[in-house]
Amino acid sequence: MRLTREQSKAQTKERLISAARTVFARRGFHGASVEEIAAEAGFSTGALYSNFDGKEALFLALMDHEIDAYSQEVASAVDGLSSVAERARDGARHWMEIVEREPEMLMLFVEFWAYAARDAGARDRVAASFAKVREVLTRLISDGAREFNLQLEMPAEHLAIAIDALADGIARQKLADPSAVPDDLMGRVLSLLLSGAARPASGSDSSAPGA
Repeated sequence: MRLTREQSKAQTKERLISAARTVFARRGFHGASVEEIAAEAGFSTGALYSNFDGKEALFLALMDHEIDAYSQEVASAVDGLSSVAERARDGARHWMEIVEREPEMLMLFVEFWAYAARDAGARDRVAASFAKVREVLTRLISDGAREFNLQLEMPAEHLAIAIDALADGIARQKLADPSAVPDDLMGRVLSLLLSGAARPASGSDSSAPGA
């Protein structure tokens, strides 16, 4: 079946993003070139520039793609588990599996975050990409509090920021010195954080799951 113009354009974008993932992982953000990315995808640089404004825009698209995938993976891992503690441990375990499986992508995110922190023009766009993780975490925290009838001691959005920072920090420590960071460390710390940040809502049964 012949592709429509929109379908063909979407397919080209997908191929460029996939090629960008390969080249950025191999070269780093600064070392990668649009010429190498286009060649990896089997296109000219003209095709790349007709879909993206340049290397930075392509990297942002790659970030969005990866963040969506990682967030969905963690959310799916905790869906249906019967207590907050279980969700904390399983979500943390999946995050550490991602750290082990995709170290080059996480290092790229750190590299690009440092680049954007120095560039006011890129900072807002990068912040918007990273905000998607906090949005997913906020939803998971709010859903868990409602499901297990818990009262949060601080807004779910603030807890999401803390958990996101914890995940990033432990990932950096794990990448720098794997033997120093136990695989279950994040799960244990996250369980302690959540147990201190939530209590049974007024009138609820304190023996309920997740209490």
